[in-house]
Amino acid sequence: MRSLALRHRVTVVAVTALLAGAGTLAAAPPALAGDDSTIFGKDNTVAVGEVTYAPATAQDEDGITVDVTYSCDPTPTLSLGIAWRLADERDSQIDSPRGVATLQPSQLTCDGKKRTVAITARTWGDTLPFGEGDPVQVTAVVDNFEGAPYARRVVVTTI
Repeated sequence: MRSLALRHRVTVVAVTALLAGAGTLAAAPPALAGDDSTIFGKDNTVAVGEVTYAPATAQDEDGITVDVTYSCDPTPTLSLGIAWRLADERDSQIDSPRGVATLQPSQLTCDGKKRTVAITARTWGDTLPFGEGDPVQVTAVVDNFEGAPYARRVVVTTI
C-alpha cells in the first residue's frame, strides 16, 4: 500500500514539473524560446531583410546590400557574415559564392537584443552580369572564430 502511494506522489510531482516547464517555454519571449535560425545559444538569431542591388563604384565591383537583423549572446568571439549567389541557372554549376562580407566582433553589439545592419557584399571581378530583377540566394551566419555556426538563415529573393 505504501509503495502505491509513493509511486502516485512521484508521478504527480513529475507531471507537475513537466507541465510547469512546458508553460514556461510557451510563455517565453521569442529570443528565449529560439526560432528556426537558432543553432546554439538562446539569443543567437539571424534574419535576412531587404536585399538591394549595389552598383559598381570607382573602386568596387557590383554587389548587393543586405539588411541583416541579428541577436547574439554577449561574447567577444562572434562574427556576422553573408554570402550570396544567383539563384538561377547561371550559377547552377558554381559552388562558390559571388560575394561575401563579414562584420568582425568589434563591429557587432552582442547583448541579446535584436540589431539591424546593412552589409554590402561585392563581387570579385570576372563574373556574369546581374542586376535588379535577378533572383539571389543569400546566406547569413553568426559564427565564432572556429567557424562553428551559432545561427544561420538562407533566403532566396529578388534584387
